[in-house]
Amino acid sequence: MRRSKTPTVLGFTFRELCELDTVKVELVPEKKGLILKHVEYEVTSQNCKATVLRRYNDFVSFYELLMTRFPYRMIPSLPPKKMMGASREFIEQRRKSLRRFLNLIARHPQIYDDKLVLFFFTFNGSDMQHKIKEAFRGIPDEFMTSNLASQAKDLVPMDTQVQLGNSKEHIRILSSSVSKLKDIAERMVMRATSYACDMLQFGQELSALIQIASTDRFLMCVLPQAADEAEKVVEKLALFQDLLLSYKELCERHEKGVLHDHQRAIQKMGQYKKKKMSATVGTSEVGAVEQLEQKILQQESQIANMENRNYYSLHCLQMETQLIYANVEILYDVLGGMAETQARSHTELSRVWNEIRPIIENVIGKEISSRTSPVGSSLNNNHAGITL
Repeated sequence: MRRSKTPTVLGFTFRELCELDTVKVELVPEKKGLILKHVEYEVTSQNCKATVLRRYNDFVSFYELLMTRFPYRMIPSLPPKKMMGASREFIEQRRKSLRRFLNLIARHPQIYDDKLVLFFFTFNGSDMQHKIKEAFRGIPDEFMTSNLASQAKDLVPMDTQVQLGNSKEHIRILSSSVSKLKDIAERMVMRATSYACDMLQFGQELSALIQIASTDRFLMCVLPQAADEAEKVVEKLALFQDLLLSYKELCERHEKGVLHDHQRAIQKMGQYKKKKMSATVGTSEVGAVEQLEQKILQQESQIANMENRNYYSLHCLQMETQLIYANVEILYDVLGGMAETQARSHTELSRVWNEIRPIIENVIGKEISSRTSPVGSSLNNNHAGITL
């Protein structure tokens, strides 16, 4: 988007997008506040080389300003806020969601180096949510400051609506598949974690029964590692899903926002012209006709501005569509990672069970050969006397 000579070509690969920044969000162990305790997050931006503390409300203020500054770009939604009694699981899921939110913003080629973003990643003072609003109050949107705004109409090809229609359908199918893959991956994490616990208990009981220390190595089964890697897969899918949802919301904003406003302005212009025609033909005063002419001129200027905004919005929508396709490589990483993890964990499981089997067979063989079982003999005698 910035490096390409053609302003309608993204110009970034997935790897290059990832290199723009990596943001870490960690939970501060101690809750702050005298009466109402609140959670703080330690936010570290690799690009800005800064670490700052942020509260959830700081993210809310940041999000609202981003929506004002970049109304024609994909801005991921924030996780919900829970006022009281938030569980550890809820706080952890929210932390991950906030991390995904910041990484998507920090890796957006049009947003990552904006003053607003740099302020959020570097400001170290107190009362962040109010300071950021004061610093960026009345901030103009991207259309007002873009060098491409005046030539937006030339940037949009004639068949844009057809192209976008096809892309929306592709992305809708993609979004459905990603959602299902994420559900599957989450279930795989649950099964791997549960199986790891079962293997842990199995190893302990086996050690107790056989009374040897050699089975301790089975406690170091690969399954916990497989569960961790499956969790990373879930996070990658969740990141891509957040991006896809933000694209859907952007399309809705375009259709319900600037496009709708443009159509309403044209309708209003038609009403003014009808009134002027009636006033001219009728016996209305000259002043009334002049007033309508003035309104028509103002409306024409407004329509021209809205038309330009509409074209700029379409241009941005095209660029965001390319950004979605650039991030499709996440799926390649996910599928490759899943295949590698599952193959390795099942190979390791096979090795573990193959090592356990001779130990059990050896113990069972010794026990059977070194004992006479009166219970077994009585059972055989009892069977002999039973008539079916």
